[in-house]
Amino acid sequence: MSMRAQGGIQRSYPTPAMRRFRVYAFDPLASMATESASFNHAVIALPWEEPWEEPLSPGPSGEYLEVVDFDPASGRFYAPLDPLDPVLLAQDGLPPSEGRPQFHQQMVYAVAMRTIRNFERAMGRKVLWSPNWDQTRLGRPVPIYVQKLRLYPHAFRHNNAYYSPQKKAVLFGYFQAKSKEGSRSLPGAWVFAALSHDIIAHEITHAILDGTHTRFIERSSPDAPAFHEAFADVVALLQHFTMREVVAAHLARSRGVLRLRSLLTGLARQFNDARGRAGAMREGVDGTDESASPVVGAYAGEREAHARGAHLVAAVFDGFLTIFEQRSADLLRLAGGSPGTELHPDLIARLAKEATKVADQMLRICVRALDYMPPVDPRFGEFLRAMITADADLVPDDPMHYRVAIAAAFRRRGILPDGTASMAPDSLKWESPEDIDAREGRCRFDESVELDIQPKFERYEIWRQAQVNRMRVQAWLDVPSPLDPMWERRMGVALTGATWARNLQTIPLGPDRLPKLDVHSVRLARRAGPDGQDLRQIIIEVTQDRRAFFDPAEQEAADRGAQGARADQDFWFRGGCTMVVDPRDWSIRYVVRKRIDDNRRLAQQRDYMLDRDVPPASRVGLESDEPFAFLHEV
Repeated sequence: MSMRAQGGIQRSYPTPAMRRFRVYAFDPLASMATESASFNHAVIALPWEEPWEEPLSPGPSGEYLEVVDFDPASGRFYAPLDPLDPVLLAQDGLPPSEGRPQFHQQMVYAVAMRTIRNFERAMGRKVLWSPNWDQTRLGRPVPIYVQKLRLYPHAFRHNNAYYSPQKKAVLFGYFQAKSKEGSRSLPGAWVFAALSHDIIAHEITHAILDGTHTRFIERSSPDAPAFHEAFADVVALLQHFTMREVVAAHLARSRGVLRLRSLLTGLARQFNDARGRAGAMREGVDGTDESASPVVGAYAGEREAHARGAHLVAAVFDGFLTIFEQRSADLLRLAGGSPGTELHPDLIARLAKEATKVADQMLRICVRALDYMPPVDPRFGEFLRAMITADADLVPDDPMHYRVAIAAAFRRRGILPDGTASMAPDSLKWESPEDIDAREGRCRFDESVELDIQPKFERYEIWRQAQVNRMRVQAWLDVPSPLDPMWERRMGVALTGATWARNLQTIPLGPDRLPKLDVHSVRLARRAGPDGQDLRQIIIEVTQDRRAFFDPAEQEAADRGAQGARADQDFWFRGGCTMVVDPRDWSIRYVVRKRIDDNRRLAQQRDYMLDRDVPPASRVGLESDEPFAFLHEV
């Protein structure tokens, strides 16, 4: 309830359910074309702040985000947008405008918050940003809570935009359009990344993914940087389909066909056009017509991150389109129509509703899959297995064969997971610990760790709870136990001195002379299924480091502790696991492992790091202070 004083009388009014902001559905260029101008001005409705959240203030600045509009190129601070101004509240914020900095502020805030809310609905918990680290306390790095991600709408004059892990910020550039025949952008006109719906969603997704899996940007394989880019593209593309009016307009023009290149299937058209390149920056469909088919296995030869990631995007989007076509086939039959023929407006409305629903479901599947990924070295095939497992956990029945459609789309592109004998959904699910080692029987987490699993509502309290739980799991793993050999098999890491001494002497030791482990995170999730399922989980991520060398002979000598072996390393090789725990009985549902003693994977990482065919922009890693700025320079 909000309170207002009028004539000395205190009055109370009900708090609105939603706060509304006007935005571009795509970008300013879409408003200059007759086929898209009618629906390019959209409204984003965001939940009004909860009592325990920081109220929205000028900037805008709220619980998650702070817009700071300083333009270094001109040396100007632009006046901040005041979202509480009654004039703006009465008209859903400022109308779309390329020339008003305050609308740029409104646009980046609204689209970023919409992306955050979509993630929270799927993850079953609040979004937390990756922490800062204090290197000076307690002899080891200490995480520091980061409440707000900063957004800079006019950070620099350059055709780039990127998420900065160092600054905990997203920086949007602006630049003048190039003169090129066939370009729709006015030569010399200013183009702002902050006005591209796709770019904002893409960069915020990078930040959210980094807060969930901070090791995913490391140089471990060609799939690692490609996965970051592909996942951000998938989120941006699927969010197109949450705008039902836009989807309906496209379906009316295409006569019910979604499997065609269009505004809905492409990303950042104005940004790409202004750089002198035709079409969208990246596409979700394989070709320009329905008959286009993917080239099986083409992704394996790609080394540039965006080109490689495009195959993952196409696979996910293909799965979405197949499911939509399956769900809408009966509507077309009942209406006596078919794709490619003129359709009744009521049928268009129903098809748009189905497309929106399927896109939301596919987005949730992709986001939930993040909790079923290993904590290091992400691979495309593992993402497929994570999607299948995450969906099967929440929706055991699959009457519309969503999982079959997803697996088939990956198979058509030759994106196959290692170690599976079949692409059937049941075979793609991660195995349970009992499958890993049947002799141990039912696998349970140690209840003596006493994790705090009580629901929290304030983001800082959620973060603090996660840190306490992380330290408790860390302490449990640091104490030697007779069960360590069993846990080593399950987790794929070295826990005992015996294991360390057995040709793994490149694993750093802690003060107790045992192999060092890092409990990366302990996250709690509560998810609701379509039939009322209540799925509660504890996600525990453990990582371990191993010194690695470009010379295999040096690696072998250092691993066995040979006299005169090098004490430093050329790079770090990491292993670890993600454990999915059911808090009702402390059973471990899944252990997703990347073994620290996997020499085959080590050789693959070595080959990738030495591969001269990898473009410089895709050689991202810890040695780069701003990996995404470098990665986006294409």
